[in-house]
Amino acid sequence: MFMPIFKSIFPLMLAIGLAACGGDAAGDLKNAENDADEAAALDGKVECALAGSAAFERTCTTEQIAGKESTILVIRHPDGGFRRFNILTDGRGLAPADGFDETKISLLSDGMIEVSSGDDKYRLPAQVKGSETPSEDTATKDAG
Repeated sequence: MFMPIFKSIFPLMLAIGLAACGGDAAGDLKNAENDADEAAALDGKVECALAGSAAFERTCTTEQIAGKESTILVIRHPDGGFRRFNILTDGRGLAPADGFDETKISLLSDGMIEVSSGDDKYRLPAQVKGSETPSEDTATKDAG
């Protein structure tokens, strides 16, 4: 168990250690944060704000399950809870696989989306079709 924890924490420790070596402190800190974000993304972790919280933390994990007709995205919460979404190919992004809660998707900058489902929110990487900036009317879509 020591090795998996060490592998996931080592890039963060290395980035923080390099940030402490002098130079432009603000630039080094920003680089360290970016390195930590990349390391967490490689570990399959995404930012989430659960149970109505306004604060996002990179504590949720993702898993994709390919089926015959569609692919399911499972987002697991640190407390053991989870949400399942169908990955749609019609440009809407995601839809709740279980259909219980209203789900909304908002486009963020840098190829990210924010998915709100019930009291939970997730920030996920996304491939946005087309290179145009979305208009105010299409920036938030109802996926449900």
